[in-house]
Amino acid sequence: MNKRRKIFYAVQVSNFTKLPDGSTKWLLRNDACTNIMVGIVSTILERYPQDYEFLIKLPAAADTSDVKSLDDLFKAKYRDRIEFYRDNIPHSPVTSRFHFDLLRYQKDKDLFSTIDVMINDENTLTKNWRVLFDSLGLQIPIISTNYFLDSPIAKKVPEKIRYYERQMESFINSDIAAFQCEAGKIEAMEAYDHLYKTREPLAKQSVWGIGAHYAEISEYHTEEKFEIPTIYFGNRISDTANRYTNYDSFAEAMGILSTITNKPFRAIMLNPTRKITHEQRALIDKLSQGIVEVMPNEEKFTRNDYLEFINRAHISCNLFVTEVHGGVTHCEALMAKNMVVMPYVNNYKYKFDKADQSDYELFVGLDENNPHKPNAKEIAEKCKLALDSIGTTEELYLRETCHHIGYEYESYERACDRIVNDIEELIIKKHVDTYC
Repeated sequence: MNKRRKIFYAVQVSNFTKLPDGSTKWLLRNDACTNIMVGIVSTILERYPQDYEFLIKLPAAADTSDVKSLDDLFKAKYRDRIEFYRDNIPHSPVTSRFHFDLLRYQKDKDLFSTIDVMINDENTLTKNWRVLFDSLGLQIPIISTNYFLDSPIAKKVPEKIRYYERQMESFINSDIAAFQCEAGKIEAMEAYDHLYKTREPLAKQSVWGIGAHYAEISEYHTEEKFEIPTIYFGNRISDTANRYTNYDSFAEAMGILSTITNKPFRAIMLNPTRKITHEQRALIDKLSQGIVEVMPNEEKFTRNDYLEFINRAHISCNLFVTEVHGGVTHCEALMAKNMVVMPYVNNYKYKFDKADQSDYELFVGLDENNPHKPNAKEIAEKCKLALDSIGTTEELYLRETCHHIGYEYESYERACDRIVNDIEELIIKKHVDTYC
């Protein structure tokens, strides 16, 4: 039997929470990059049980508030092919993207020497990993993943500490630059052109088409929906980058919806980071006329709770405009057969167009006064349309359309062979380079 290839997967963690005592800890189960990693690793191990094993870099379970053991992230049947490289990472989406303990890593040469390929989700640190491997005399090919982009246009991070230049650098210092979706690749190449005069140094690009793990979502499929039609907003409540998740647009839309429909509904914000402030809560109440419920910071809401919830909900509002992928939560909503309301931009638009569904009825336009935000009035109107369709063949059509597109364009199951092909290409090239 052939020796299993070992893949080193370094996860970019960014989702953390404050505890009642004022301390901070990581939230892994609600972290998008962690969930992407779990989906990719699980799918590869399911599809190729004899071919691969993984070394996964994460913070220790004791430094999280929602994981007792890192093994708990995976089903028991995969755990014999997974080990963990535990790192002490500072609690911050900014500092975690620059943390690199070179002296500690250099002591682990024997461990790193067993690696065939690295999947590097810490794309601000691609050159650091390259320098480390070079200092240890190791030729480890790097696939640098790009699940998000710190675009200079969005201005999410102050200019002097932004990730942008490091991310552009990763496109050069990796062997393959992998993108979550075609829209992300297009945005990244346009951003690259702002910084460099030529694309000649670029590594090969690959579009994986990944958003969520269908096998995980489908375990909770049910036709037993909530008794009261439920509309939810699953993304974080954040004031950075002009409130780039557009939670304020959702709140405003729900206030409008309450004035244009006589049908009962619940509007819920899931508050996944459990960090909503009194000021944000007051704004949501004002914009929504008190209609929107927000899950409180102290309420426990596990990954299992979330998966059960989205499969029982009716309508999901996913409202990214400057975040071109559209967020993992919209992929999960599609696969859960929600009727998904979203702006007709970027990856939302791309995959529906590709599936010949550009006339999907629940798309909304942008605010004419602010092109970075969706139109709140249209969100309300589309939610009313979805509410009116409940119990009709139109509801079934909308739900099945979302389900089909979610699986075809965002599932790890569909992406698995593309990812494995990239891994094998680098392993073959490594062997050729070594023996030539």
